[in-house]
Amino acid sequence: MEHLTLLLLWLGYYGMHSALASKRVKQLTKLGNRTYRLLYTFISTVLFIILLFISAMIYTMLMFAPGAVSNYLGLMLAATGLFIIKRAFRAYSFREFIGLKKSEYSQLVTTGIQSKVRHPLYLGSLLIAIGYVLFNPLFSSLVVLMALIIYLPFGIRWEEKKLTEAYGHQYEQYKEKVPALFPRIINPF
Repeated sequence: MEHLTLLLLWLGYYGMHSALASKRVKQLTKLGNRTYRLLYTFISTVLFIILLFISAMIYTMLMFAPGAVSNYLGLMLAATGLFIIKRAFRAYSFREFIGLKKSEYSQLVTTGIQSKVRHPLYLGSLLIAIGYVLFNPLFSSLVVLMALIIYLPFGIRWEEKKLTEAYGHQYEQYKEKVPALFPRIINPF
């Protein structure tokens, strides 16, 4: 029962996160863009930390005995996820992203890691979660990963709707050329 509750809490968090990012909710608050972004970042961060604590505190079992191989693979996947997220942020102002700097609408970013996948932050988060399951193979870790996997198709759909509204035909063309999460394997010959 605790694991089902954990799954529902994470799904609720992801849903709330997407809802708060919606244009409709932003307009309902009547807060300035920068103030809203700061509040959104604060709420998301606090709730994320609370959910991590809840995930760590529930009684759970090991799915398999961790060993050198699973630890290594887990660390490598998590490090790759962090690298992808870091590369994605090269195209954006982190201060603007969290609301410390006034947001200025910019051009659609289609270079760097964004030329390989449309949603590198989601990809990086997914790799971190998979890596964590391998490194710390608790059932609760798997539940957190499952919640992310369930959420991703919805999160991507909502994000792409916003991006299509913002960038129109330019985003539609980008969408045709670049995959959402997993880069295409290029034939070297």
